Amino acid sequence: MRDLFYDVVDLLELLFFEPYRYGEELKEIPFARRKISNWLFSIFAALSISAGMSLLSPPYTISTISFLLFGFIANLIVLRFFPFIQMLILDYYAVSKGRSSRLSHSLQFARHLMVVYLLFAPTALILVSFGVYGLGYGLFLLLISLFVYLFLLARGTKYFYDLKDRDIYRFVFFSFLITVLFPLIFNMYTATTILQSVSGGF
Repeated sequence: MRDLFYDVVDLLELLFFEPYRYGEELKEIPFARRKISNWLFSIFAALSISAGMSLLSPPYTISTISFLLFGFIANLIVLRFFPFIQMLILDYYAVSKGRSSRLSHSLQFARHLMVVYLLFAPTALILVSFGVYGLGYGLFLLLISLFVYLFLLARGTKYFYDLKDRDIYRFVFFSFLITVLFPLIFNMYTATTILQSVSGGF
C-alpha cells in the first residue's frame, strides 16, 4: 500500500510539475504503467463530476441518486472517449507537421490527466458550504476544470511532439473544438446535464 501511495504521488508530480519527464519516468512507476491506473482516474473523475453537479443542484431527493448514477455512467463514457478522439486529431496534426506519431504515449498521458476532475466534487462541496448553489455554477466550475486539463495537456504534448508553444496550444484547442462536436460525446454529455439540471437552476 505504501508503494502504491508513492507511485501515485510520483505520477501526479510528473503530470502537474514535470510533464517533460513523463515518457522517461513512466517505466519507473509500476502503477502508472498499468492500464488500471488511467481507468481508476477516469472512474473517480466521473464520480467526482457527477457528485459535484448533484451537490450544486438542490433539493436533494431520492431522484438525486438516479441522477448521480446516470451522470456517473455518462461522464465515464465521455471521459474515456474524449481523450481518444482528441489525441487522434492532435496526433494527426503533429504528423502533418513532420513529427513522429506518439498516439499511444499522448493518449496515456491524456487519460492520466483525468485526475484533474477529481477536484470537482471537493470544490463543489466548498461552494455549497458557502451557500453557492445552481447548475450555472457547476457548469462554470466544469469549464475551469476543462481549461486546466487543456493547459496541462498542451504542456505535456509539447514535449512529446517537440512543437512550439504557439503550435501546440493551437492544436490542442482546435482538436478540443472538433471533439466536442462529435455526436456521441455531445449527446451523452447533454443528457447528463439536462437530467441533473432538473433539481435546480443558476
